[in-house]
Amino acid sequence: MDKRLNLLYFSATGTTAKIVKEIAYGIGEPVKEYNITLPGDRQKELSFHNDEVVIIGVPVYAGRVPEFLTEYFVNVKGNHTKAVFLVVYGNRDYEDALLELEDIFEGNGFIGIAAGAFIGEHSYTGKLAAGRPDEDDLKSAREFGMKIKDKLININAHGKIEKLIVKGNYPYKERKYQQPVAPETNDKCINCGICATHCPKGAVDLVNFRVVDATKCIKCCRCVKRCPANAKAINQESFIQFTQGLIDKFSITRHEPEIFL
Repeated sequence: MDKRLNLLYFSATGTTAKIVKEIAYGIGEPVKEYNITLPGDRQKELSFHNDEVVIIGVPVYAGRVPEFLTEYFVNVKGNHTKAVFLVVYGNRDYEDALLELEDIFEGNGFIGIAAGAFIGEHSYTGKLAAGRPDEDDLKSAREFGMKIKDKLININAHGKIEKLIVKGNYPYKERKYQQPVAPETNDKCINCGICATHCPKGAVDLVNFRVVDATKCIKCCRCVKRCPANAKAINQESFIQFTQGLIDKFSITRHEPEIFL
C-alpha cells in the first residue's frame, strides 16, 4: 500500500484503541495516531489528503455516535481521503452509530472503503462482554485489516470505489434525555489526581479530585477503572438498576464483529 495510514480514535477505557490498532496491524503499514480521548486533544482542526487512509474509531453511546464527538468531528476534514469507520459497543446493539459515523465523515470529504462494528467490555460493568475484545475479536480485527489492504491494492489498480453500505437507519435513533449522574468518591481516595488528569470531559475537579461535575460526566467510567484505590463508583440507584437490566438482557448472548467492505 502506498498511502499513509492514520488512526483517529476516542477510547475512554481502551477497547476501541485495541481494535483500531489491531486493524492497522493487519494492514501492516506505519501509522500516525490521533488519540482524541482527552479534552486537550480535541482542540485542533485536522485535515487529511487524498493520498492518506484514516481509520476512525468511536464507542457507541445508546445506539449513536457520542454527541460531543459529533461536535468535534466538524473540525476534521478530508480531501477525497479514504476512510475506515469503526464503532465499538458493549454487546447490546450499535443501532445507527455506524451509519451516523459514515455520514459525518463522508460529508466532510472522506470516502468510506470499509466499516466494522466490534464488541468491547461495557464501560458500566465487567459483567457485560467481559474481557472483550478477546483473542478472537483481535484476530477478526487483524483479518479485517488484511482485507482492507487487499481492497486498497485493488482500488489503486482500478481506481474504482463503490459506495459503502452499512447497517443503520435515518433518521437516526432519537437521543433521549438522561438524568445527570456521576461517580462519587469514597474515603479510600488518596488524592493522586489520576481521575482528573484522565477524564475525557474534564468533569473531575483539578483541585479537589473528589468532586465530579455530573453535567459534564459522560459515564465512560474511565476514572472508576483507573483509580488505584477503588475510590470512585456510580452509586445512584437508577444507574445501578439500569446497569443490572443490561446485564440481565444482554450478557447471555455473545455478539460477534460485523464488517462491511
